[in-house]
Amino acid sequence: MPKNYQLLKGIVITLGILIIAMVITLVVASVMKYNDQKRAEAKLVEKYSTPQSLNPTVSMPFDISLILEPGQEIITVEGHDLGILLSLGTADVIEKILLVSFSGKIMGTINTR
Repeated sequence: MPKNYQLLKGIVITLGILIIAMVITLVVASVMKYNDQKRAEAKLVEKYSTPQSLNPTVSMPFDISLILEPGQEIITVEGHDLGILLSLGTADVIEKILLVSFSGKIMGTINTR
């Protein structure tokens, strides 16, 4: 055994201090990362919880001609992000639902018969 116990004692104390400093650094880094993740999650929740306004792709009015069957009428009209939903039918019975884009094209049809 070496007779210089002061040097060994100094090395052990220094290593102990370094270990404690690293543990503190790890704890602080973990807390910071956790807070960043929570902040990012809060931003996502805020982004998707606020109502999205309608942003039509075409700002000019459009013209569409619908050919209705005899006795058929437009029952409801609703605006959505993708376009306008039209419910067609007779005597308040919906027979067909159309999705019309803001450019005037029929994007989809649902027949309910």
